Amino acid sequence: MLKRLVKFNITLIDEFKLFVERFKDKKLESICCPTCGPKAQKKLLHLYEGIGFYCCKSCNLNFASPRLIESELHKLYEGDDWRGYDNYKNWNYVNWVESNELSYRISRLNLKLVERFLKKDSRILDVGCDIGLNIKLLNENGYPSKGVEISSISSRIANEIIGVKVENTELKDFSYQEKFEGVMLMDVLEHLYDPIAVLKDINIRLNNQGLIFINVPHHAGISASWKKFMHKIKFKKSFKHFGFPAHLYGFDKQSLNKMLSKSGFKVLHFESWPRALTRGRLNVLNYFFVNLIRKFALSDYIICVAKKANK
Repeated sequence: MLKRLVKFNITLIDEFKLFVERFKDKKLESICCPTCGPKAQKKLLHLYEGIGFYCCKSCNLNFASPRLIESELHKLYEGDDWRGYDNYKNWNYVNWVESNELSYRISRLNLKLVERFLKKDSRILDVGCDIGLNIKLLNENGYPSKGVEISSISSRIANEIIGVKVENTELKDFSYQEKFEGVMLMDVLEHLYDPIAVLKDINIRLNNQGLIFINVPHHAGISASWKKFMHKIKFKKSFKHFGFPAHLYGFDKQSLNKMLSKSGFKVLHFESWPRALTRGRLNVLNYFFVNLIRKFALSDYIICVAKKANK
């Protein structure tokens, strides 16, 4: 069963890379850099099927324009083509842990990251938590956690099968009044219609020492940089690695730092998790190289920890 789940999740990732069918004949709107605004200059990186992939010259954020309107963006995360309820009916926490499959290894890395910065009993909110696997592992390891998720199918799986508290809503409509010590935004920021508004909302929901944990696509990663170069010389055509239309932005240290600073945060830490680490392929032969990539944040996804800035 778990092998089928892994295969199913990989298929979902591949499906998002076949992006033309997901925005063709849908309502689109042009956008600018959400951090620097419409006056900031931009550089066209690639043009494909009417979609421009740009780099903001002020903050170095990569972004796609035009993009789906907000209601169409939300539709991407509904239905069995996103998460199949029946695929998780036999899910079991003990079996999940013992399987050491991909989703568990990533959740374990997220837990270890939290443990490095927050003490036990810290309250965590997972924004865009999908089916709640991070929340489940955090709860089991002494971090009382809950989540918000716009996908009705994902939140249903989280509540009914995974057994965690997830509210099917946008963060702006989340009515929980207590402050959190930490907020997770893992593989979410690149999807958001208005990332600055969400980050500012998160800032308000954190206590004065609160931390945000972020994982986003890294356009300056080794592999991503190579792929952009291949498009620049016109060896590749579709810019599939960007993940459009689900992914709206690509980040590096500079762009993430500026976006977080504008939203009231101070960056504390960057790192990356190479595929050898997330796929459980770390060994004596690649140990040094993997840790080099991790320390200097060189892979295609970048991890960031930021603190709520003092006013």
